[in-house]
Amino acid sequence: MTGSRSAGRRLGVMTLDQAVAGASNVLASLLAAHVLGISAFGLFGIVFLAYVLVVGCFRALVGEPLLIHPTEAGQRTGDALGTGLLLGAGGGVVVLLSGVLARMWSPPLGLGLIVLGVCLPLLTMQDLGRYVGFATGRPGQALILDVLWLALLLAVLGWMLSAGSGSLIGFILAWAGTGAAAGGSVFWLHRRARPRVSLHWLTATWGYAWRYLVSYGSTQSSALGASVALGAIAGTRALGAVNGALLLVRPFVTFQNAAIAAGVAEVARDQRAVWGHVRRTTLLTTAIALLNGIVLVFLPDPLGRLLLGNTWSATKDLVLPVAVQMLMMGVISGVRSGLLGVRHVRIAVRIDVVGTMLALALMIVGTILDGAVGALWGVTAGHTILAFAWWSAAARLTVKAQPLAAMAAPNPGG
Repeated sequence: MTGSRSAGRRLGVMTLDQAVAGASNVLASLLAAHVLGISAFGLFGIVFLAYVLVVGCFRALVGEPLLIHPTEAGQRTGDALGTGLLLGAGGGVVVLLSGVLARMWSPPLGLGLIVLGVCLPLLTMQDLGRYVGFATGRPGQALILDVLWLALLLAVLGWMLSAGSGSLIGFILAWAGTGAAAGGSVFWLHRRARPRVSLHWLTATWGYAWRYLVSYGSTQSSALGASVALGAIAGTRALGAVNGALLLVRPFVTFQNAAIAAGVAEVARDQRAVWGHVRRTTLLTTAIALLNGIVLVFLPDPLGRLLLGNTWSATKDLVLPVAVQMLMMGVISGVRSGLLGVRHVRIAVRIDVVGTMLALALMIVGTILDGAVGALWGVTAGHTILAFAWWSAAARLTVKAQPLAAMAAPNPGG
């Protein structure tokens, strides 16, 4: 019972941290939309996308494997931090050089990418520090990092707005610079674990890391392909409607990410209670999904217009398929965290890659048949099939080995 209460507290802190992190990103985008002009806001979107893609790749290579190596993460924190710092520096150089090239096309965009490239090593540490906290059972450290970034960002942007400064480069410097400052505090939080600047952690976990990277790459490529296909087939209005629906789903996605990360870490720490963690995570995420879906389905038009403006008129027809989709995502969360926690990354990535391709294909078919509504029903059908695939994989492993924890794979191979 004590273990369950401790796991519940950690999940609560991780959920709060994910909420703060998600709110920070939304706030930065909203403030950029208000402070910058339309063209400058579009350029900021490109810089922000570059940040998301690069940090997502590094999270797959270093952060995600931490969750299935909680003991090693605690003993070799310096290796993980050093690997993250080295990869962040390399990524920063690539982004910086991209900025130099981009200056020939758009000087403001080029300067923005250069600023991002300079800040990227410490931005990477900010994200990695959060995952170290998750893996070692101290999610409060992650919350400190995200609250610090948010507080610094609000302070600097408040000063900029009061001074009447609203340039693109100034905004990017405020956003990325405060994130880098928060990232620097990782060295204070983990001052007993001196970073060893090498790739030792990556080489030790490569059998998992490259699979996480493939999964992340396939998901991002599928999302980009879906946007392009939807816009080309159904037009920009349909694309805007779907984007509005996805914005309404973001609170649940934030919670789901926290629940999966917490579940992976808990299962990896205590593989004797795999199914207990799976059931708890599944019930919790499914209940939240159901609640979120009910709110969306019965959301009054005035409140919908307040949230999405003119986009609500097109988005409100999409809330039912989105609600069902969230329900399927909730059903998946527990078993996904369980399989990853016992290190079945190979199976998880196979399901992820095939599932994203299937969802993309069904979305295209749905778009052809019924525009934006058909697109989201197609994606929902894909998630329903995915839920069956995840639970079938877990059932097969349980039949082959009792209990499921016995199937933990210490050496995933190449």
